[in-house]
Amino acid sequence: MIIILFGLSCKKEPAGSPNNPMPPQDTTAAPAPKLHTSLSYLIRKYTFDSTGRTNYELYVSEAGGRVLLDTLMDYNRTITTDLPTSEKLVDVTVIYSTGLRGAPPQYWVYTYKTVDLAQWKNIPLSDSVPGQVYPWVTGTATMQLMNAGVPAPFYWQFMSNDDPGPVFLPSSGPYFSPEGVSYSNNFTVSYPWEKDDYAYIAFPYAGLFKLHKINGQNDSVDLSHLDTAKTVSFNWPAQYDILPRLFGYMDTTNRSKSLLLAPGHGQYTHNYAYQTMYPANKKLFQKYDLLLTGYPTSYGQSVPVQAGIRWTWLDTIPVNVPFLDESYFTVNSKTPDSFSVSFPKSKPTFYTFSAMFGAGNNFLLTVPGDSTVLDPEIVLARLVKSRSLKGIGPAMFINGFTMTIDDDPNYQSYMLKQGDVTAANKRPMSNQKTLTVGLGYQGGPEVTRYFQQSTIMKR
Repeated sequence: MIIILFGLSCKKEPAGSPNNPMPPQDTTAAPAPKLHTSLSYLIRKYTFDSTGRTNYELYVSEAGGRVLLDTLMDYNRTITTDLPTSEKLVDVTVIYSTGLRGAPPQYWVYTYKTVDLAQWKNIPLSDSVPGQVYPWVTGTATMQLMNAGVPAPFYWQFMSNDDPGPVFLPSSGPYFSPEGVSYSNNFTVSYPWEKDDYAYIAFPYAGLFKLHKINGQNDSVDLSHLDTAKTVSFNWPAQYDILPRLFGYMDTTNRSKSLLLAPGHGQYTHNYAYQTMYPANKKLFQKYDLLLTGYPTSYGQSVPVQAGIRWTWLDTIPVNVPFLDESYFTVNSKTPDSFSVSFPKSKPTFYTFSAMFGAGNNFLLTVPGDSTVLDPEIVLARLVKSRSLKGIGPAMFINGFTMTIDDDPNYQSYMLKQGDVTAANKRPMSNQKTLTVGLGYQGGPEVTRYFQQSTIMKR
């Protein structure tokens, strides 16, 4: 009895009673998930002047299509915002228009799948590196070439612009190299005046060159004594003709400045004795960058391909060129709503699917190398609801794709670097192999799932 009474006396009162109040509850709401981003699209003035571009559209969505951001932005301005999502990887699309004033706009649509946008500083399409000084064309310069030490007529090339462009492409910037055939040993060359330091005059078929310190906007040079270049005869697959583009660094402590040595004008077949030349004297040039493009010798093949190799920071120029070819891919399905490709030899770091839609608009979809099955049409069907593309139908015609094997095999770390324009264009750049596959116009609006469903819904 004593034990029972003791137990009853120790029994606790229910929670919430006067003698046993409820503990206070935390009424603070959990913070909404967000993805912080701060980035800009950096464009040089020349790009504005040459393309007529004004602004661009930034469209961010989750993988399932839910739109997180759709806004028009000015170039060279930073957008800082929090996106309402708990996803770490999102899809980023950049849309801009080009074209002549008064003409219908032509849109370029670039979509990057599953990227870590929070780590991006810049749009990967940026062509301006913060803090880097670019040559500026302020007029036309002339150089009188006198006493050329080669028999006339002869082929010559004149190169002075030392900015290869941050994306290392022949079309970067207003930079071109005059060339031609002269029937006189004395003639004048006109070129864009950018206050360049040196002029490199090459006589490719003679294997001779002259490096000249420019003394002003109107200058002259005596070519009676020429230097001998080292000629390079490449070994490359017979299915390609080759086009070399070569840059030289005179001072490796200034990696942002190089001089064009081979302008990449004209393709070479295997019938040529050599395909490029360069000054091998280390007192003149300490390092080299080389870009090689392999064009198909015949466009009659069922699947035409174009190969490319980028080698950077070279001491000498390699002669063996291991271009990629048709054995590196297999296309299993090529309709706009079902695109499938496999890579039997080497998985690329990424590949970019390319298509056209509407009246000459371009759609480029970049995905990791292991994303071998795509539905590009559903991606574009969502994008045509954006501010810029609204009203344009997603009738898609496949051009093909470009696979890229980079030094960095990991897609996420590669794209992280591309999202920082300073890191992406830092010399030495990465080595790359590319293969562009032309599939032609495949599929069409009458055979794709999107248009079949649209027709059913209208019945």
